[in-house]
Amino acid sequence: MRHQSLLAGAALAVVSMLAAGVVQAQEAEPATTITWKGAPELKWGEFTFKPRGRVFLDYVDQDVDRASGLDFGASESRIRTARIGVQGTFTDQWSYVAEASIANGEATWEDLLLEYAPTENTAITIGNFKSLSLENLTSSRYTTFMERGPFNDLIDAGRVMTLAARTGGDNWSIAGGVHGDSINDSSSGGDEQRGVFVRAHLAPIVTDDMKLHIGAWARDRDRGDDSAFRYRVRNNTNYGDRYTDAGSSPLGAGESDTAIGVEAAGVWRSFSVQGEWATVDADLTGGGEAGADAYYVFASFFPTGEQRKYDAGSGEFGRVSIRNPVTKGGMGAVELAVRYDAADLTEFAGVATAGEYSAVTLGATWYPFPYVRFLANYTDSENKAQVATSDVDVQTLQVRAQFDF
Repeated sequence: MRHQSLLAGAALAVVSMLAAGVVQAQEAEPATTITWKGAPELKWGEFTFKPRGRVFLDYVDQDVDRASGLDFGASESRIRTARIGVQGTFTDQWSYVAEASIANGEATWEDLLLEYAPTENTAITIGNFKSLSLENLTSSRYTTFMERGPFNDLIDAGRVMTLAARTGGDNWSIAGGVHGDSINDSSSGGDEQRGVFVRAHLAPIVTDDMKLHIGAWARDRDRGDDSAFRYRVRNNTNYGDRYTDAGSSPLGAGESDTAIGVEAAGVWRSFSVQGEWATVDADLTGGGEAGADAYYVFASFFPTGEQRKYDAGSGEFGRVSIRNPVTKGGMGAVELAVRYDAADLTEFAGVATAGEYSAVTLGATWYPFPYVRFLANYTDSENKAQVATSDVDVQTLQVRAQFDF
């Protein structure tokens, strides 16, 4: 029987705590208050409940130029993301989040977690959530670019069932834990994926005008009886094919791997820079070892005077505060950005498409008022294969209308 102790325990805990909170609220019959935080938040005594969600509407246009074979172009209008969920608290120390993604008429879990925080900077969290990397932990509602890029593809640090503990202070944190599969994994039989991780950060400078962030993380995982790990990257978009890819053969698929990453970011008034680097060392299913690494760096600027919002306690970026929203007669906020990405998979010898990736992305974002923004990104990328005839250049234009609550 497949080992699912983390999954089952977390799901049961979430349901039990939700039920207990509702019963407690009903028995006490406290006064109900409603506040607006992008959506109505209802409060009964210490129990709070707020709906949450997001919708991203995208248009993508892509040109693909091959060293050999047919060049082609493609475009698509689509719903990139549609999510709905709830969040809230039971007391000052207990909180919950449950959010599902809806695509093609089917729903899958995103964040599904329960957290106990006995102090402001200490917490124990169980459920389905992310745990690594500065940009990966930044919500897609707040990321500077439309997609997180090939760095995030390579490290493969999505939401999985996790038990984590965190402690810290006003400007530092350290977190670690164990994880299994995603709660959405429907596999049966055998052992699930398992891993351990740790992440730490420090913000040595935090003033009104300037913030400095440095961090590092590590993860070790084994696939168990799951499918082998894949090492591949997209062209700064989740649209279209992957052309830099180690494949699923024994020469490129991972039995287990260890990843190490470093983070850095700086904010000075309306200007900011951010970058990360990571390396992944894999034990291959066919025997032997191979490694890959990736990094990115970007800079952004608000000509309208805003500043990226940084939480020094958690080491994460959040929602931008708009100085003059259009709802108050202003023009909203404008952010301009440029990004460079690179990934190297050439250690996977014998896999023609396990080459090098590089790209430059230009981005512009308009924030008319809170919870709404419009983005445009243009990426010029190169996929250099181990065999030159497999090289592929890709130019991608993406635009998005985004709403969240």
